[in-house]
Amino acid sequence: MTHVDPPRGFPPAAPATRAGRVAWVSIVLAVALVALGVLVLRDALVLAGRVSGDLWLPPLVDRADGVTPTTAVVVVGVVAALLGLWLVAVALGRRVRTRLDVRSSTGTTLSLRDAARLAASAAEDVDRVLSARASATRRSVTVTVTTLPGDDVADAVRAAVTERLAPLAQPLSVKVAGRVTAGLAVGGDGR
Repeated sequence: MTHVDPPRGFPPAAPATRAGRVAWVSIVLAVALVALGVLVLRDALVLAGRVSGDLWLPPLVDRADGVTPTTAVVVVGVVAALLGLWLVAVALGRRVRTRLDVRSSTGTTLSLRDAARLAASAAEDVDRVLSARASATRRSVTVTVTTLPGDDVADAVRAAVTERLAPLAQPLSVKVAGRVTAGLAVGGDGR
């Protein structure tokens, strides 16, 4: 079999990150801005005589003209300002890295979900484990296994998961939680 070395000279890819936490807010604001732009364009066309109809924005502005400073207006203003500051802080904050580096010369990464699936698969391969599920963060993986009463499989599961995730560049700490099931149901005749 022929061994092929990866090409040299390519820079490594930037670390994969999840989209910013305020992505939904930016979508809503973008749609609102487009809608406002359509309204302004429509009113401009009405004023230019290109489109027939009544103006929509001046009556809205005239209704807001009579608003006087009250406690409710001040409270709404303060809440809106604090919400805006929070959105700016979150938007400029650190993005969450969602991938784990794998020891490889090709820059391969593994998603947190895939790491959890590998851990659950490794735990299910251990004797006396009936079922397993797992969740992973960038620092640890937690595996919940279901066993019969009296089966102590925590060390075997920890070893199997550690071995399965060994190719990761930064090893994850493995936590094992156990659930005990009452056992298999027997037939009505006791057999």
